[in-house]
Formats: sequence, structure tokens, C-alpha cells
Amino acid sequence: MIRVIGWDIGGANVKAARLLFTDGRAESGRAVRRYFELWNDSGGLRPLLQEIHSDLGSADAMVLTMTGELCDAFDDRTEGVAYIIDAVRKAAHGIPLYAVDLEGRLIRLDGWKADLLTIAATNWIAEARVLASRQPDCLMVDIGSTTTDLIPILDGKLAAQGKRDIERLARGELIYTGALRTPVAAIVSQIPMRGVICRISAEYFAISADVYLALGRLKPEDYTCATPDGREKTKEGALRRLARVACDDSTQLTAGELHAMAAYIAEQQIQQITEGMFHVLSRIENGLHLPVVPVGVGAFLGEACARRLDLTTYDPPALTDSGSLALSPCAAAAYLLGETLSHG
Repeated sequence: MIRVIGWDIGGANVKAARLLFTDGRAESGRAVRRYFELWNDSGGLRPLLQEIHSDLGSADAMVLTMTGELCDAFDDRTEGVAYIIDAVRKAAHGIPLYAVDLEGRLIRLDGWKADLLTIAATNWIAEARVLASRQPDCLMVDIGSTTTDLIPILDGKLAAQGKRDIERLARGELIYTGALRTPVAAIVSQIPMRGVICRISAEYFAISADVYLALGRLKPEDYTCATPDGREKTKEGALRRLARVACDDSTQLTAGELHAMAAYIAEQQIQQITEGMFHVLSRIENGLHLPVVPVGVGAFLGEACARRLDLTTYDPPALTDSGSLALSPCAAAAYLLGETLSHG
């Protein structure tokens, strides 16, 4: 029996998954997710990791992926990577620690002296590697709280052209738009309102989570990040925040008008992601025949984009025999490590 924990530490969320391998198979697992603003409280990372580790239970080994190294708590990414590694080591002292690198390899971190940037922002690689073993030809569309990953998989191999984030942005494989934390002003610059096109404020009044909560596509419990105004995560609260985007309030704009505003913003975000899918698939022969595997908190958006392109969608695979753990970066990293240790 082998117990492994996978960590995915972002700037706004800490996610972890614990898998139990028996006779080389992932038998069962459990995942946790905690909203945590690393840029506001880097010193609170280690206590949070200790709490999560205690909640999940003991492990024989751990594996780390991250994106939080980019947040402005650190002067540069190397400092961020080193800080996060140190926090994980101290939170679970004595447990062997691995990381996924830009080549998709598992690297033992104890005493490792290589370039720290080779393990920065590799969570998408872990996830795509596992998916490639189950669905050898597809487009993985992972829409998270903040970003969208578009990863083509061909013949069981990752066909992404970029590895580092700046390369992935340039090649359309990373889009900085997500289902929860994206400011409305990063999705649209104007909205139709009462028969005219109205410019909007560029203030941090509302985010994509408000859009989808107002439309009923997210439940209040899915709204796992902070609200822009620090107030309630309800449909009424979401409508109030959306009204401020138009420099008005919900006593002056009707619920119908605000719902129409949310629908327009959602349409524009779906179009952004759909255009990104066109971009990535355009360089693949018969790319517009690849099935799409939508994952992440915004999987519903991936499904909508696939319908626009008339593409088949497949559900992401369960990673355990019990079906208790869905595909995610932290679970995928744990799965890769558990398989390696089981057969090594």
C-alpha cells in the first residue's frame, strides 16, 4: 500500500489530493481546496499546509505543482518557487517530496540543485499527462477560477507548443480568463443597455463568479473566492455588484436588465475561449474533429465552447477505482507519483 499527496499551490487557491494505491492501482482518494490569498499572507502558507496535511492524513511521499510563485509577494519567480518548496517541506517534515518539471518528469526535490524555474507552473502538464493515458486524442480545456488551459493531446502525447507561461500565452494555450476571479472589465469594455452601447467602469466592482451566480450557472458554494465588496455570495449580492460595473446600483437597474448584462458578459467570455480553441486547433490537421474534455470549476464553459464548434465532449476520467476523485492537477500529480512508486 502506498499513500501519496499531490499539492497544487496557486496564488489564490491551495489544492491537495491524497491517493491510496494498492497493488499498483489507485484504489481511493480525497481532495481538498482552500481559498488562500498568497499575495496577501505568504506567512500563512505553512500553517495552512500543515492543517490540510493533518486533515488528509499521513503519506509515504508527496508531489508538488504550483502557479503561486508568480504572485507579487515575491520579487521574482525563483524566490517564489523556493518559498513554496520550503513551506511544503516544513509543513510535512521528513516526507519525500517530488515535483513535476516542464518535461513532465517527476523530480526528487531533496538536495536538488537544478533551475527552480523548471518546476514553475507545471500543474497543467501533470493533468494532461494523465488524461493522455486515458484519452489519446483530444483537446483538454481546463477552465479554472482564474485561467484557461487549452492543451491538445495527439497519439497519447502532449502536443502543446509552449511550456513556460509566456510561451503558452503567445501560442494561445493559456488564456487569462476563468470562471470565478476574472474582473468583468477584463472580459468586456462595454455592454448593451436600454438600446445603446454603454461603456463600463474599469473598477474592481464585479468578477466572473458574479456573472455565473446571477445566471444560475454557479451555486453559492461554488463561489470559493472572495467577493469584490467583501459581502454576501448570493444572487442578490451578485446583481448589486454587477450594477456598479455600469456605475449604477440595483435600485435603478431592474433585475431583468442586470440578468441581460450578465448574459452578455458570459457570451463574450465564451467567445474569447472559443476563439482560443480555434487558434490552437487551427495548427492541427483535422483539429476541428478532436473531442473536447472540459475540466475545472468552469467545465460548463468548456462544454458551451465545444457546442459552438460542434465538437464532441467527453467527461474527464475518474482517477480511482472507487470513482471518488476527479481529474485535477493535484490529483493528477499524485496519480503520476503513485504509479511511479508502485511500479518502481
